Amino acid sequence: MKTYKVDLDYESFLFDPNYLENSAPSQKIIREFEYVFFLINKESSVLKNIRNYDKNYLNKLAKLEFVIPKLDPEAKSAESWWGHRHNYALEQDLNSKITSAQLAKKFNWGLFHGAVINNVDELSTHLEKNSQYKNWIIKRPHGFSGIGHYTFSSDNINKFILNKILTTPVLLEPQHQRVFDIGTTFIVKDGIIQRQFMVENFNSPQGGFKGGAGADTVDKFKKYIQDKYQYDLSDLEVITKKIADEYLQMGAISNIQIDSFVYLEDNQMKLYPLVEVNYRKTMGLVIQTLADKYPEAKRVEWIVKSQKEIAEDSDFYNRGEMTRLSPDGTHFQTYLKVIS
Repeated sequence: MKTYKVDLDYESFLFDPNYLENSAPSQKIIREFEYVFFLINKESSVLKNIRNYDKNYLNKLAKLEFVIPKLDPEAKSAESWWGHRHNYALEQDLNSKITSAQLAKKFNWGLFHGAVINNVDELSTHLEKNSQYKNWIIKRPHGFSGIGHYTFSSDNINKFILNKILTTPVLLEPQHQRVFDIGTTFIVKDGIIQRQFMVENFNSPQGGFKGGAGADTVDKFKKYIQDKYQYDLSDLEVITKKIADEYLQMGAISNIQIDSFVYLEDNQMKLYPLVEVNYRKTMGLVIQTLADKYPEAKRVEWIVKSQKEIAEDSDFYNRGEMTRLSPDGTHFQTYLKVIS
């Protein structure tokens, strides 16, 4: 059996020059979501876990037919599970938002009125050329779940803050009126696409991940989106395959996940096919794995809420039957909802 560790600090490993594997920040994120290994993994294995799990919790997951690994926090060696580590420099390039932005610009898949900028002067020039937009967002080339994003109005520019941010190239884009967000994943083994699936990501206005919805087949998922938003995802299904092919040509040999969204402009819904690409496992894989467990359902939802959000939402537990999948002691609690 293989022994794994849940390296949710993979982004830091790639991009943080001060990265330490067992540092407090690395341990914190792994401790919070390490259990997603139980929800995704399907093989008999050993997990080098960093947190303890109550037997009742593990038995509950086993009754739901999740595969529980042997837990061995003292394992001498373990294979990284979240990121497919095979070429450090290449993985940096494939996970950079600069790379995806350049590709989006080249093929008109995104960055329609945005740009890669290096300093405040370039930012000011770009805002003048695109004065029809007032609200803007700056995204650092690395990071995830909206962390590090900076929003501002062209009518209220704080050059002190911008100079602190613009120490490396960043992405500058108008803030679009997003309607819904889609994550498309290509399961890739040794450079060969095995499967394509789509999920709807529930994101906060700042880009924070709040869970999502999925179905066991792409066609069933597309019907869900058509019924919910009156929007056909067929074009996105084709475009994301082209995006994946570009990443395979660049050297990708493992999972490719593409973030997209549909936005409202001039009272029309428009497609933004390529926001960014994640060359690693993602939470979308959790959603799809849950959807695959319930092929008879119309869809499943995986809901991610902080304990504070749940406490402040008096109606949270009255929105249909839910099964909690997170263990005790996490800041974020997650729930499975199966919609028949």
